[in-house]
Amino acid sequence: MTNFNHAAYTTNTASGWLLKAGLLILGVSIMAPPESLARVGFAWAQQNPAIAGLILVAIVGSAVSLARLRAGTLEVSVSDHIIEFKVGKLVRKSQWIKLADIRNVQLNANLIEQKFGAATLHLETVGTGGVDMTLPQLNADDAESLRQRLSPRGIEPTEQSKAA
Repeated sequence: MTNFNHAAYTTNTASGWLLKAGLLILGVSIMAPPESLARVGFAWAQQNPAIAGLILVAIVGSAVSLARLRAGTLEVSVSDHIIEFKVGKLVRKSQWIKLADIRNVQLNANLIEQKFGAATLHLETVGTGGVDMTLPQLNADDAESLRQRLSPRGIEPTEQSKAA
């Protein structure tokens, strides 16, 4: 059975959420007029660094906790004919693909995944021209065995990469 690397998933997910929030705050702070609520909030944070720090720690802790909860809901099942991926309790995502339709299987690992011994599989199907399913932060060995199992029959991985 395929196992997810929950530490890699939690770290990747939480850091992604926090990066997006940080970029949003940066954009608002740059674009906000001088007397806006955003500028007043930044001025307040400069005057009260301890409270602002506690708020920041609470936000980071909440993001990590929510990412850990989401990591516990990851599920992949592979039968003889389909692969199904499910994630989430509050916001649910469920996807399935026929194994016969898979035309390309890519295995990637970013810096966080490499540190935790994880990898992400991207599955492409017939005629879509893009990634149809992403299986995030699988254990590296499980990801490689799943990649070999899902690779299109009759095409060796080296031939498949040349064709793409």
